[in-house]
Amino acid sequence: MFYIILLLLAATLIFLLFLDFKFGRSRHHKQARTIPLEETTGSYHLYKNGSRLYEQLFRDISEAEKQVDVYFFLIENDYIAENFLQVLKNKAAEGVPVRLMGDRVASFKITKKRREALEAAGVRFAFAETPGFPYFFYRLHRRNHRKITVIDGKIGYVGGFNIGKAYIGETSKFGDWRDYHIRSFGPVVHQLHTIFLDDWYLATGEKDEPLPPTETEHPYRMRVVATDGVELEQEFRKMIDSAEREILIGTPYFIPTPTLQDALKSALKRNVSIHIMIPMKADHPFVKEAAVPYLKELKEAGADIRFFDAGFYHSKVIMIDGQFADIGTANFDRRSFFLNKEINTYVYDEAFIEDLRDFYFEDVADAVPFDDRWLKKRSLGTRINQKIAVLLRPFL
Repeated sequence: MFYIILLLLAATLIFLLFLDFKFGRSRHHKQARTIPLEETTGSYHLYKNGSRLYEQLFRDISEAEKQVDVYFFLIENDYIAENFLQVLKNKAAEGVPVRLMGDRVASFKITKKRREALEAAGVRFAFAETPGFPYFFYRLHRRNHRKITVIDGKIGYVGGFNIGKAYIGETSKFGDWRDYHIRSFGPVVHQLHTIFLDDWYLATGEKDEPLPPTETEHPYRMRVVATDGVELEQEFRKMIDSAEREILIGTPYFIPTPTLQDALKSALKRNVSIHIMIPMKADHPFVKEAAVPYLKELKEAGADIRFFDAGFYHSKVIMIDGQFADIGTANFDRRSFFLNKEINTYVYDEAFIEDLRDFYFEDVADAVPFDDRWLKKRSLGTRINQKIAVLLRPFL
């Protein structure tokens, strides 16, 4: 009788969580926040090394004169994070307005004590996407995965790096960390600021206007795409369908929807070359196992697939025909498609994309092929986890 009661309680809990998720998603879709932005211009520099990125970011913040607005999905509790927070405190102490946001779940290490120290120094802090009722379970999974910094309305940062020593390769588990982040100038910064301020408004209720763009034109076409769990699948589908020769995908998690998997297979049928790179090491349970069936199907259809094994591959990049590149925060997975707030930057500069493509294939040269040999060597645990991962796809 005891075990029957336990089973009934477990079944009831699962049913209630299912209802929470179902109705939470329905409300999310009705209230999804879209920020339509037109194509603009800008100049930019790519960072794929965390140390160099932090060095430049901290310098830019320390030289700010008017305003510093920063959002990171994850801020760790280590010496890199403390150095980052101290730079913000120092700038606020000079009288420059400083606002900082972090995701409520991912940045849980920003404790009350650390928040009080920030406020005491003059840094205004807020958490984004704090879970609450109704639909607590669904809202727990609804994260703001963006990473945006805007300095004086002139300099903008966006990309995959968070704040912590892992992102400069100082962890024994992952080693070298491969990621991409863009430092930009020009009108595109105004758009980044618009997105930050919308997130700030949702977190605090305070409305503000972005600083006016300092320059009206820059040489390179760019487009900023801010998604809220309802538009990203369509954006990726358009990219794939537009390809005539080549698709390069780099992502830490590859869990496509049926729509996107079919689009990739259709591209292969029309003789588009497809390369996909994911990390050999996984930083979350089941994400690698969830990818295997999709990768196997694409491999059999002709795609070239590699595991990055020289550290951890956290880059989020898509390149089409050497003419278009997408660099941002969105992964190729269900969380980014249907749950997270993300921000991506589209670039159309062929010289920049040529360099980015070279970086990609340098990593491919050192990567491990996803092939029959690797598939046959999978452990029993990996095979079991693949079955479990099928049930967890909506959360991966």
